[in-house]
Amino acid sequence: MHVTSALEGDPMSVQVTPHPRWVADLDAALDPSREAILDTSVIVHASENQLVDGRIQNFLVAFYPIIRDFPQWLQLLLDRSPEDGKVFFRDNIRVEKRHDAMWRAMGDGFNVPRERFQVPEPMIPEVEEFHGYLTQMCRGAQFGAAVSATNYAVEGVAQKISEKALRGLAKNEKIGPRGRWWLEEHAKYDDEHPIHALEIIKGCVKRGEEPQAMTDAALKSLTLMREAMIGSYDS
Repeated sequence: MHVTSALEGDPMSVQVTPHPRWVADLDAALDPSREAILDTSVIVHASENQLVDGRIQNFLVAFYPIIRDFPQWLQLLLDRSPEDGKVFFRDNIRVEKRHDAMWRAMGDGFNVPRERFQVPEPMIPEVEEFHGYLTQMCRGAQFGAAVSATNYAVEGVAQKISEKALRGLAKNEKIGPRGRWWLEEHAKYDDEHPIHALEIIKGCVKRGEEPQAMTDAALKSLTLMREAMIGSYDS
């Protein structure tokens, strides 16, 4: 099986290999944390088209540093990547740079003043902790663990978030198609990034990294992501 590039529709240079047993253990360990993210009030309210005015605007601004800086984390991984992962990271960086504009378009849909994205606001503590963790992992953690925390955990759950949110926001006439752009892009495409990321992680385990380190890195990432989402919407 080949994975198709989200950006260009061309086959990425990844051959999906049979999963070793630890992959099922990894996903079983992550599933409760993925579900906990889908049960946060911002995603539940989005799925019911009941987002609270004022809170959703603050959420989009408070969580924006994660969206804005994702290409920088991917660049750190590209700089460290074995040769067989470089195509994936280059393609992913191009995609994520577009996602920044899509997130700000969602802000337009919800009437967020544009200067709130242009003039950085201080990060709330939960976002700062999540941001710091991803920075630390991409800079200095073992490569497989860094990919697990960033591409497998965060990009993997982004697709599920988008699918659930669109159940309600697809009916929201006020935000319009551009306001749904980020969500629709992730609902379509981001399942491909974790598939490729998992192949990279499997290669790292073959070269000696511990499967448990992959699980621990992704679990912490999902836990901090959930806390950042709660802090951004519920505070």
